[in-house]
Amino acid sequence: MHILVPWKPVVLVWGLLSGMILVSFVASSLLQGKDPFAPSATKTRVAQTAQQPNHSHKAAPSPSQ
Repeated sequence: MHILVPWKPVVLVWGLLSGMILVSFVASSLLQGKDPFAPSATKTRVAQTAQQPNHSHKAAPSPSQ
């Protein structure tokens, strides 16, 4: 005995749900001012902060004698 599944409605609903998720992701990213299709945006942000020089070191005080 075979269980018959009407595949056309299943594929249609699956496609609509996937499309809604994609559209909501893009809309949310654009509302936050981010590029939704930037490749690995978090990795580049971490790399940029790691490459910045540390300016907390102060020059040694010169002797005033």
